[in-house]
Amino acid sequence: MQRRGANLLSWDDARVFLAIARAPTLVLAARTLRLDKSTVSRRLEVLERALGARLFVRTREGLRPSLVGERLRAPAERIEAEFHALASVAIASSDEVAGRVRIATTEGLASRLVAGGLLELRAQYPGLELEVLGGNKAVDLSRGEAELAVRVTPTTDPNLVVRVLGRYAISLFASPVYLRARGVPRTPAQLAGHDVLMPCGELEQLPEARWLAGRPRVRVAFRSTSLPALIEAAVRGHGLVAITRPWGEATVGLDHVFELTAVPARPTWLVVHPDVVKQPAVRVVADRIAVAFAAVR
Repeated sequence: MQRRGANLLSWDDARVFLAIARAPTLVLAARTLRLDKSTVSRRLEVLERALGARLFVRTREGLRPSLVGERLRAPAERIEAEFHALASVAIASSDEVAGRVRIATTEGLASRLVAGGLLELRAQYPGLELEVLGGNKAVDLSRGEAELAVRVTPTTDPNLVVRVLGRYAISLFASPVYLRARGVPRTPAQLAGHDVLMPCGELEQLPEARWLAGRPRVRVAFRSTSLPALIEAAVRGHGLVAITRPWGEATVGLDHVFELTAVPARPTWLVVHPDVVKQPAVRVVADRIAVAFAAVR
């Protein structure tokens, strides 16, 4: 294969590169691409030879983009967004994209989907009806309880079509009022004496919740099964909250405190049943969600 140097990536190159960048292992990347691991590994080797650079380095947690890989990510995501936009136009006209599409997700991600411009699709497709089912309990796509799901936990059903939307670092956030009054902690040790806002119920098993619960001498000011409620409490100055960094930075009234490097980055998946993925309305909505998450990154 002739070396391309600084030439633009093709869509096939971009999708392989992004699948590996968004998944910690080749096995998970291969599953996203619906290929076997050896094929993905071989295509990565061909791409690295073509570019004349190592794109990933191996760590204990899996593959991590190299410096060159990090620089390549933004243009690859632009190719992805443009391809999905083109595909949406190609598979459906405004007359074809109609009907109800149900999206099951968490309560927190439900609000982020709306904030990310999901409803703007109706300006192009007025016959489209969008329904977002927000809650912590996963719905069964195989039983037709929803057409799409945006999840922060991996699916165990091998028959579902899965797309990795991204991996997001977890950080602590607090209101400027709280930080002025109580000081800004810069390390985990400096959290002693601070008020924290804790997930409970089904959210209690989140890695950041377990990490916060293990900090010595922190004071739990508020618990809730609702992440939006915890965030609102943080905005109102009641303590520190642990959420994904893009969500915190997009929330008016919160300042970034520090990233929880001991907590793994939060992967987010878009899941769809193969029987409905070819429906024009479902494809358009799925692509719009992917573009919105790419913009967040």
